[in-house]
Amino acid sequence: MAQPARQVLERVSQSVVKIETGTSSATGFIWQDTQFVVTSLHVVDGQQNITANYVNANGQIVASSAATVERVLKKSDLVMLRLDNPLNRPVLKVGLSPLKIKQSLDAVGFPLNIAGYSSTEVKVRFGGDQLRSILPSKVLQKIGEYPSITLKILNLEGNLVPGLSGGPIVDNKGQVVGIVDGGLESGAIGISWGIPASELQLLAQSTDRKVPNASGITELFAADLDANVGQTQLVGDIRLTKLRSRSFQQLAETADDKLGLNQLATLFNGFNPYAFNYDIYQDMDSGAMIVVPMGAEISEEDELTIIEFGDERMEMVFDIWRVQNLNEAQYYSIEFENTLTELDHYSQVFPDPYWSYLTPISQFGVTVNRKAIYRNVFNGMMWQTDKYYFETLATNGSTLLAVAAVNHDNSPEMVQLEMWCSQGGFHNECEQVAASRKLWAQMVLGVQFASFPQHQMQ
Repeated sequence: MAQPARQVLERVSQSVVKIETGTSSATGFIWQDTQFVVTSLHVVDGQQNITANYVNANGQIVASSAATVERVLKKSDLVMLRLDNPLNRPVLKVGLSPLKIKQSLDAVGFPLNIAGYSSTEVKVRFGGDQLRSILPSKVLQKIGEYPSITLKILNLEGNLVPGLSGGPIVDNKGQVVGIVDGGLESGAIGISWGIPASELQLLAQSTDRKVPNASGITELFAADLDANVGQTQLVGDIRLTKLRSRSFQQLAETADDKLGLNQLATLFNGFNPYAFNYDIYQDMDSGAMIVVPMGAEISEEDELTIIEFGDERMEMVFDIWRVQNLNEAQYYSIEFENTLTELDHYSQVFPDPYWSYLTPISQFGVTVNRKAIYRNVFNGMMWQTDKYYFETLATNGSTLLAVAAVNHDNSPEMVQLEMWCSQGGFHNECEQVAASRKLWAQMVLGVQFASFPQHQMQ
């Protein structure tokens, strides 16, 4: 089924407000009467001051109203607010027709606390229809008073980001079919879901008017907490936004390949990976996630985008392409590797079987291939290794993400020096060698986390 047309979304936007509290910013929409706004309970829970802002198409606040809690439906993470000074805006209608798998919908709201409203396409995903069936067990254990883990939900395929919670999910008629509830984003990969619009009737009938004042769960409701959102920067024609900063442990909870990650963490155990921290960048159009050691600078250089750390030996590179199919993704994957490795008549590459997938892994609409590569050069007498790469190639069918960690000096002499220093030997370069090796561990683990949002992580 078709997405809502522009004119439909423009009409819906007139009924959307920006909800602000002392510590968060999210979305709400007008329902039943001009004085009532629906949003997610976790947005306002524990907050003393709630404000609803009416925003125009240019992102300007045209009016504001204080709001108070009118009704609470705790199990569904919903709240109805009463506005003190409502404007005469349209009331959104509810659509209760059954949704079809892969049906295109739009979430309307204020992603990343942007000034103006925008829409985000989502699709209904086949799979679990309760939180307990789509969230990792470690996260389920953290859920306190709400929402109910047995509540029927909308399992969504799409890229929901901070600020959209409480926003309406509408069909091509502009009818509300769901409410954005949250996205698991403790790691790089998001899991998104909504509350079915049928729960609105239960909200209207609720006699509960007290918020539970429950502590928020960062992993569940980070769409409304301080997500360390940075400025969006243009890299080529790709819009990259620093979405948040997270620890290795947080990232590990939603890794798409926990076995491979554990093997790498064991390899780098001497550097204590659990002390590593990372910045997460996202291509806002595709949802592609790039994970880099905290504080790294991103810059463009020739055909690739470079992430530098002030170490001549070590750097990360990445590129993103819009593709039509898997064959085109494969073509650009090869192009990326050829550019990355700078092959000529005097160089050749070989995979490192210890750290390479035998074949790409496909799950939940995302295909990922991770591999390590040696580059050998001919020195006039023999072939010897000079560089080493670890890369992730991932595609969701419409976008290819290619990320690599590069060790520019993996020569036999350097490898021997690293071994000497690691065994307690003395050399005036041992301190720098150890720092470079630790950086390599951070980069490789960051590359391992790179992927796309997937919506049923086990």
